[in-house]
Amino acid sequence: MPVARVNDIRIAYERHGPEDATPLILVQGLSMPLNAWPPVFIERLVEAGFHVVTLDNRDIGESELFRDFGVPNVPWQILRMRLGMSVRTAYRLSDMADDIVGLMDALHIGSAHIAGVSMGGMISQELAMGHADRLRSLTSIMSTTGNPRLPQADSEIVRLMVTRPKTENTDKRIEHAMKLWRLISSPGFDVDYDYVEQRLRNMYARGVTRGGVVRQMLAIAASGNRAPRLKTVETPTLVVHGREDRLVPMEGGVDTAKSIPGARLELIEGMGHDLPLGVLEILSELITDHARAAEREREAA
Repeated sequence: MPVARVNDIRIAYERHGPEDATPLILVQGLSMPLNAWPPVFIERLVEAGFHVVTLDNRDIGESELFRDFGVPNVPWQILRMRLGMSVRTAYRLSDMADDIVGLMDALHIGSAHIAGVSMGGMISQELAMGHADRLRSLTSIMSTTGNPRLPQADSEIVRLMVTRPKTENTDKRIEHAMKLWRLISSPGFDVDYDYVEQRLRNMYARGVTRGGVVRQMLAIAASGNRAPRLKTVETPTLVVHGREDRLVPMEGGVDTAKSIPGARLELIEGMGHDLPLGVLEILSELITDHARAAEREREAA
């Protein structure tokens, strides 16, 4: 597995398709290493003419793990934040965005289309705000702005997320993850849960640590409300969200599109907070059409 030295840490990545094709970087969400992307999705994008780059975000998979920081007490740190006290966090979303820029430098990619899901959408938003010259287009998928006034995740889902097993036993962790997946999955699409379980096993085999997941959660919490800063984004932006998303409610996508000038919003009926085959078919077309439109704008400028 190729690894680049980026910002003094390791970032693992994969490249798909001809390296002289239009670059598209896919950014995964909380606790998801790069092999969380279904191969059929990557294949569709390569067939559409993209050179697709996937990566393990810091603290997941084969990228740098921040074990020395320990496992933070997220509820306590969030309480400190709400009381206006300092929050001890290993990194923030902006640091994860810097990792992507560093990876682009290492791969000699001057600019790319960026598509991120959930936390990956948040990281991609940070890219658009802090590194606009490196983005050809932005696609923010089932993500949000961090606006504290927006509806929050379903309480049953939150309870499951904060009670993740403290054991590193893979079977127990996957059993817990499957309970969560059934709550967040798309009610309007066929979901193959046997396939989901196998994907989870592949992800855990690649590397998903409890500490890494908690540190990523804290990075989200500590990164604050992006809505005011998103008003400065000039990158052509597509926002995609499921109407039945119980983890990041639809209002998060609406607020993202409202915050970014000229952003296009696509709300998908029956989509939750996952990517079943039916959603992937829609999503690959949306990303392709959006990126091609952005390329035409670049050529005309």
